[in-house]
Amino acid sequence: MYICETKIDLARNPLKQLISGVLSLSLLFSISCGLSENTKRLILSTSIGCGVGLALGAVYDEAQRKKDSKDKKNDIQRQIKSSLALEKKKPQNKGKIIGLGAGCLAGLGTGFYLNTMYDNMAEEMKQQGITLTKNERGGETVGLIATMDGGIAFEDGKADLKGKGKENIDKLAEALAAYPETKVNISGHANRTGAEDLNLKLSKDRANTAKSAIVGNGIESKRIGSVEGLGSTQPRVVGGKEIDPKDGSNRRVEVEIVPAA
Repeated sequence: MYICETKIDLARNPLKQLISGVLSLSLLFSISCGLSENTKRLILSTSIGCGVGLALGAVYDEAQRKKDSKDKKNDIQRQIKSSLALEKKKPQNKGKIIGLGAGCLAGLGTGFYLNTMYDNMAEEMKQQGITLTKNERGGETVGLIATMDGGIAFEDGKADLKGKGKENIDKLAEALAAYPETKVNISGHANRTGAEDLNLKLSKDRANTAKSAIVGNGIESKRIGSVEGLGSTQPRVVGGKEIDPKDGSNRRVEVEIVPAA
């Protein structure tokens, strides 16, 4: 049996670039049979993000070739937000984190990439018990802070994740899978009870617990940046004010999401 070979210049044809991406995703789904449900979930999350990223990346490349104006780039960014919103509304995507594929960070810029991540995650994360805030510098978003309330995640004097705390990490890992051009810095915290040297050790153990859980969910270890314990030195800030350092919600982990490059 002979197979007809056709040369396709993907670099010059965005539509063919998209078709190639869809075929690649179909292959990815076909080989996922037999994997664990957790791994399949991560693959699905990544695949949806890459599919959207391939399509919109092709559109953006075409616009760049035509040397369109800044207004055109803004139009493309609006198209991206609309496309992601439509993906999220599909019944099969309900409850999933919909992201952007590889290459989008370079094409669209750090601020837009992180703002898109925030817009698509914040409300759903809040329902899971995770507070997502923007870290801005000079009016541009340079990172996102995901705070997991220790009152949910950690018991007093312990560093193991249970119940809702474990669910929080799983959901965060899903988001990281959908936005592959990010890495994370993890900090553990304690409330101010007992000796501070013990608090420091406990907070570092909590940070390491979060790291292990994220990597255990399929996120590559190279995407983990710093992992540190800060003891009780940085109480939570609510409404612009630090809360009581002894408050139990200070038993927490914060994950800073930043561009990978």
